[in-house]
Amino acid sequence: MRYKIVFLDIDGTVLRYGKPITEATKQAVMALKDRNIHVAIATGRAPYFTDYLVKELNIDTRILFNGAFISLKDQVIYKKPIEKAVLRKLKYYSDLKKDPVTYLGDKEFKATDLEHPFVVEAYRHDPWGPKLAEPNFWEQQDIYQLFLHCELNTEQYYIENVPELYFRRWSEQGMRTCDVNPADQTKAVGIQKVLGILGIAPEEAVAFGDGLNDVEMLSSVGMGVAMGNARPEVKSCAQMVTLSVDDDGVSHGLKKLGLI
Repeated sequence: MRYKIVFLDIDGTVLRYGKPITEATKQAVMALKDRNIHVAIATGRAPYFTDYLVKELNIDTRILFNGAFISLKDQVIYKKPIEKAVLRKLKYYSDLKKDPVTYLGDKEFKATDLEHPFVVEAYRHDPWGPKLAEPNFWEQQDIYQLFLHCELNTEQYYIENVPELYFRRWSEQGMRTCDVNPADQTKAVGIQKVLGILGIAPEEAVAFGDGLNDVEMLSSVGMGVAMGNARPEVKSCAQMVTLSVDDDGVSHGLKKLGLI
């Protein structure tokens, strides 16, 4: 099979937590482009969390917010914000539990509590942090994703009470934060839209990932590659497992596939 596009998750795949991009990963992306293989980012991150990365890697295709926002050559080609009624419902239950929430729009992100230890923990590796959300922040603009900061044993409470949303625990062990997206919105949905625009078949695509938000993505392409640091349930849905992000797993996997 001649693969024509590679989708890359960011955190735990392209980037080690709190570390810069390695030279091996940069060279791997350059080698793909030299072979006319399209490279795209598929991440749970917002646009403003990826600007520096795509500039450094010279990537012009981004699937963001776990598939809810897609840009191609600096043009937004798809966006699907969370419905206000659903946001209102989640706010009701998170207020009851006193669990803080980070609201992510396409231009800015704000959290309901900046001092809560779960919020502090969530951003401890990042050079950025949220501002304090005004009470009606979520009503004033489109919100594409939430971070729900809660204990693992509380997650089921939200799953049962807000079935319109899908909760994915962050990959790093012990993290008390979930990505929250519409239940029908995944990276795989975003990939389907990008492939359709580029005229590439799913079997001609490769995807690398490590987190729970990568499961659907790895299952939807011709070659799903799990990082060595991925959870067992992520590895089980991949066709290949490469080295960990600490050992330049993306570069290793691409070489193993004969793509670079």
